[in-house]
Amino acid sequence: MSPSPPDDLTGRLLEWADRQPAAPVCLASGRAPMTLAALGERVSVLRERLRDWGIERGDVVAWPVVDRPAAVAALASLPAGCTIAPLPAGASVESHAQTLARLRPKAIVADERAAAALAAARRLDLTELSAIDDGSGIAGAFDLALGRRTASLARPDRLAPRWAVIGATSGSTGRPKLVPHGHRQILASADAMADRLAFGPGDISGHVSPLHLAGGIRNALLHVLANGGAANVLPEMDADALLAQIAIGRVTYVSASFTLFREILERPVGSTADASRLRFVRIASGRLEPDELRRLEARLRAPVITGLSSSEGGSVSHQRLPPAPRSAGSVGPPLGCEVRLVDERGLDVEPGQAGEIVVRGPQVFDGYVDDDELNARAFVDGGFRMGDLGRFDEAGELHVIGRVKDVVNRGGDKISPAEIDAVLRASPELADVAAFGIPHPRLGEEIVAVAVLRPGCSADESTLRARVRERLGPRCAPRRVWFVDSIPRNAAGKVVRAALAALPGVDAATISDPPGGGAAPPRPPIEAAVSGLWTIAYGRPPDGPQARVDRAGDADAGSRLGGLITAAFGVLLAPDAFVGERSTLEGLAARIAGELARATVAGSDPLKPSSPSRDL
Repeated sequence: MSPSPPDDLTGRLLEWADRQPAAPVCLASGRAPMTLAALGERVSVLRERLRDWGIERGDVVAWPVVDRPAAVAALASLPAGCTIAPLPAGASVESHAQTLARLRPKAIVADERAAAALAAARRLDLTELSAIDDGSGIAGAFDLALGRRTASLARPDRLAPRWAVIGATSGSTGRPKLVPHGHRQILASADAMADRLAFGPGDISGHVSPLHLAGGIRNALLHVLANGGAANVLPEMDADALLAQIAIGRVTYVSASFTLFREILERPVGSTADASRLRFVRIASGRLEPDELRRLEARLRAPVITGLSSSEGGSVSHQRLPPAPRSAGSVGPPLGCEVRLVDERGLDVEPGQAGEIVVRGPQVFDGYVDDDELNARAFVDGGFRMGDLGRFDEAGELHVIGRVKDVVNRGGDKISPAEIDAVLRASPELADVAAFGIPHPRLGEEIVAVAVLRPGCSADESTLRARVRERLGPRCAPRRVWFVDSIPRNAAGKVVRAALAALPGVDAATISDPPGGGAAPPRPPIEAAVSGLWTIAYGRPPDGPQARVDRAGDADAGSRLGGLITAAFGVLLAPDAFVGERSTLEGLAARIAGELARATVAGSDPLKPSSPSRDL
């Protein structure tokens, strides 16, 4: 057998079929497992079938996910002869029509079970294919038949042949971003994850994740298949089905949203059979709190780990398996790639400081399918800007502290809502929480939060605010906490923060302090004025009272700031005011106040700089 190309998913799967033909690749309840040999036969047949209809690699075939085992088999086999685009079964006709119009597929594989997708396809006059159960009783086995044929088959539209799958991820404008998953990127992530998590033959993914999202396509499916393992395809996000399969030893790992595991923790504790082969549980799309992690490990009798992945960046970092050490709260060290942390100007931040995560490596995607403007913003110096804020600890492990777009600029103080979420979520009275920003006439933005009470529980708003103030300081204490029935989340379980201000019971215009105080005190007048001058000089506000001139990275802007201070206050600060530990926004305000006081008391000339102060 000749080795497969290093960047071909199909070739990798066929290699495994030659090595271990009887090994399972797809399991589903009530059906015989699909073996690697059977998958290899499907690859050969379907590739020829598509070629007969004029469909080749780079031609898009849309696949609404209504039959999960068949969708798993399609994601493993169809990239041999086309680019597959899995679609969510529950989307509306209009949503499907918009996505299909942008994808311009050669065909769609759909039947009456995907009525909305089929109606959208007919609106666009697409060729229709049918996935027919081949009658073998094998999990996921199907054959393709040509149904309604249209001119779409003759269109010249073709994407890059190196792209195996096209997925959609949410966009800030409401327009989904079309993300290609290339053969090379899938295998690069799969190999890096195998090295970190010891994936190999015999591994079985307990697959409960949505199959149209990157986590369900890669982390829960193609990563294990590319390393000789299998997927046990279960109903989407079904905790009972997952626990039952774990108990009988038909799952060795699970990669799923934190919301599923939080649901498991809410259930009565049951027994776990001795036959369990579960090696680890991987938390995706969010985080669990330390107490939740401990409880989940005790419940499932397996280590609970996490990492950082994205549709665009692939697998970026990951915690190691025990007995290797893990930093609490981290997403582990980088995974076969280069990770930089940068500020708003794209410059590397100081060690230990937070910055936007930029990743460069073989697993990073090639760029969005149809959005050159977004691509231009998404990459800097060849690295992909993930939109996450992170910092490295002393052990070299990465910590994600929020999303750049979610950061609230409260009078120059940059506050990550995710940090507030973590504190409030530890409150035993609360089932769910989310912090967010609202407009403020003086500060620009103010931080507030919404919370969902557990059944039968009550909570006091001032007590919740005090918990945040005690843990994170007064600057992070939310001005208001509103109690709501539920918090909107997307299909991946992530909070839709843009929708929080519109929830029933939330009055985003209410910005006055509630009883009990706790809001961060306003800045002193001189400090507030210097903050405004800083914004003029640097083109951006300072990162809080401790922002330092000598670390702002722009000497010319620092000089402009000095001139603006002289013009505004009539004082000339000595050069040492703009370097060292005292060159902070707070320190500059104190020096200006001192110079003004000295001039008032002694009648001296404030434009003559005083001698540098010294500690005795």
